[in-house]
Amino acid sequence: MIKYYTKVWLEECVKRVNADSVFEQDAKKLNGTYVFRVYDGPDGKDRVMTWVFKQGKITDQAYEAQTAPWQELRSAPFNPTWAMRGSCPFNMMAALNKGEMTPMRALSSPHYKLEGNKMVLMQLMRPMSMWNDICAKVEVTYEFTSEDDTTSETITAESAPSESVSVDNNTSRESASN
Repeated sequence: MIKYYTKVWLEECVKRVNADSVFEQDAKKLNGTYVFRVYDGPDGKDRVMTWVFKQGKITDQAYEAQTAPWQELRSAPFNPTWAMRGSCPFNMMAALNKGEMTPMRALSSPHYKLEGNKMVLMQLMRPMSMWNDICAKVEVTYEFTSEDDTTSETITAESAPSESVSVDNNTSRESASN
């Protein structure tokens, strides 16, 4: 089973989003870079996922995880060229994905930080909700001690493509490019 908020989950979400013709049509205004920092995963790691949209299609994505607390990630400044950055603990992101917490409740929590032009983000609520709904349909497990102990598909250093991309113009990370 796919582990939530891992590289394999990101790749499955990208595949599903880009294959959804209704999403592509209804999400034409979804453009730009969306970054999510998720702290304190069940495997003791912080994660960052970057999704780049162009007219409702994901054109690039990146993923990295490091042992928590990953201070460089947690203290990285917001890049004003991004459409948004959301930051929260893994348990909160999992509750959102399971439907146990509404986005409005998360946004009002001191544990969820949203950065970006909030007026623009409010106008994009419908396509962002559709994006979330597609990703929430991926069957996942929320409890794991390692990304590597998968019973389905194992990504090895030899089989996983990687390239270097910038996190905050000063650091690099592994990209999950198609």
